[in-house]
Amino acid sequence: MHDKTSQLPAWLTKEYMQEKLSLFHKDQQLRVLKLSAESATGKGGNYVGVLTRLQVEFQTGDGQRQQQTYLLKETCSKDTPEAEIFKEYGVYTRELDMYENVLPKMSAILREFGIKDKRHPDAVCVDRDHAILILEDLGQLEYRNADRVQRLDVKHVQLALEMLAKYHAAAAALHQRQPEVFAKNYDCTFFSRGVKGYGTVFSGLFKALLRYIKTQPKLEARYYEKLSHMQDNLMEYGARCLDVGSEDFQTLTHGDCWTTNIMFRYNADGQPSAVIPIDFQFSHWTSPAIDLHYFFSTSLREEVGKRQTELVQHYYYALKGALEQLKYQGPFHSLYEFQLQFEKRRFFTVFITLAFQTIMIYNGKEETSFQNLYQDTPEAIRFQDSMYESEQAQRIVHRMLPIFDAKGLLDDLH
Repeated sequence: MHDKTSQLPAWLTKEYMQEKLSLFHKDQQLRVLKLSAESATGKGGNYVGVLTRLQVEFQTGDGQRQQQTYLLKETCSKDTPEAEIFKEYGVYTRELDMYENVLPKMSAILREFGIKDKRHPDAVCVDRDHAILILEDLGQLEYRNADRVQRLDVKHVQLALEMLAKYHAAAAALHQRQPEVFAKNYDCTFFSRGVKGYGTVFSGLFKALLRYIKTQPKLEARYYEKLSHMQDNLMEYGARCLDVGSEDFQTLTHGDCWTTNIMFRYNADGQPSAVIPIDFQFSHWTSPAIDLHYFFSTSLREEVGKRQTELVQHYYYALKGALEQLKYQGPFHSLYEFQLQFEKRRFFTVFITLAFQTIMIYNGKEETSFQNLYQDTPEAIRFQDSMYESEQAQRIVHRMLPIFDAKGLLDDLH
């Protein structure tokens, strides 16, 4: 095994892993024999932290030797510009809380009522002193990501919606039992009021969209002025989509549900048979319609995206069934009312579709650093403009702008 332990933090030693694995496996005789590491983050992957795959050989108390891999999730370096943004939004603390407290409680409620399928990766270690997570590697359980560029067909989408329905139902049921669990740090996400970091990021991305529109005479003539006026109100319009009232069903959203943040397992015929969400930095208490809009706007193939009303229905009945199975006693609305709640938040899709999705399907050659998403350096401008060079990204913009315009989403919404 090639030794790559130099990539690890100095404190993450064989002794450290031995202590954590002994606690996780409830085996005080467990001994770690070898430890090495390799980067686990590729292009188009996670901007919010550093992901490292740990390769561990250990011997259990009964003498058996095992080789396992785990995923180490660390925060970004404090020297990077994005570190302050992520700190402002509480993403690292939130994910530690999710793995240590919320996700296990949600899974316990599901198991209590006979829903035993795996809901999230197990956390071997939640270390707040070092602000890291060590998670099981779902790849060892034959889970893998679908292609983020090609996006998802209807079978993948329906399975993911059923997963989201159980996730949302479990969170709502947990809130009924222990509302204090969600009292802190679940009120801040991309478009939230009172924070500024992502406003800067989204402004940079929106300017890139406007530059592309400028190169297309027909689009410029019809949409440039409307989009330019929208820029100043982008964050407020997005924040309104997060607002909830007594008429809304409310729960904990995943907050960042797209192709790279869900992993599928496949049967012998190559069809998706199970799905698990990962990355819970942006989980937020609001309407579950937000997760649907985000997922639909980033991860669906074009022909599947045209079936959104039907897909909302599929999700709704899965949610209703899960809530009934979990003996949920709170308010819940008809399909018609839920479709209205979904449609009321339609603006959420405008920016996500036209700007965010272009990052998620990016397959170009420019450097995809977080800073390049929004800064105005020559390198950043090259990357931002290159997002719209692919035929796929251009097709999305040309196809969706007339739809958004016809719905009135490009007009002044004050």
